[in-house]
Amino acid sequence: MISRYLTPLLLSLLFMLCFAIAKAQNPPLIEYVPDDSYVGFNQGKGWAIGGQFGYDFPAGALSQNYRVTPTYGIGLYKKLDDFTLNINVNHQAYPVKSNSRGLVDNRFIVLGLYAGGAYDKLITPFFKVYGGLNMGVWLKRYEDIYAYDDECGCEINNTNFYFAPKVGFTYLTNSRIGIGVEAKYNVYVTGYDYVTDTNGGKLFNSVAATLILTYHF
Repeated sequence: MISRYLTPLLLSLLFMLCFAIAKAQNPPLIEYVPDDSYVGFNQGKGWAIGGQFGYDFPAGALSQNYRVTPTYGIGLYKKLDDFTLNINVNHQAYPVKSNSRGLVDNRFIVLGLYAGGAYDKLITPFFKVYGGLNMGVWLKRYEDIYAYDDECGCEINNTNFYFAPKVGFTYLTNSRIGIGVEAKYNVYVTGYDYVTDTNGGKLFNSVAATLILTYHF
């Protein structure tokens, strides 16, 4: 009588023991959860190419003779940890004010080549603010309005030192397109004083606000 009830009990215990052993030898799969630190600006190889368009507002001595002008540029960017490095080419041509015609060149053309860096602060994986500095050279071109020889057709080109503190922000879309706004305080170092037509270590400046579109890869 006892063996009739004991046999099923032993079989049940044996089945439970085998199930426990099998489960211990085959642990459940752990589902992979993506790390948020590898999305947004941290995806890809950290490179970006971009173009910029904005307006440059002359300040100080520059504003005495020239007006606001559009500014254009292209750039290459590289993200390194919390920093972004950049190389840019920029161009603008300041139009003369009406009360300065005949005293200075009608168009004061500037071509800039500079490199820079910025510290990035990620607000989200897809939105950052930054601050940094650009340094490089700028080439200015203007007609020599003081040359009265009709056969001269003179143009003067100077290569000078340039730097600009900058701040801005960038939003990165899911299609890897960055949309940003940047403000710069341009400081131009020149050996020519375009106001007095004399040589010397002249500093003049401007403020630029630009829209920057970048593609990240």
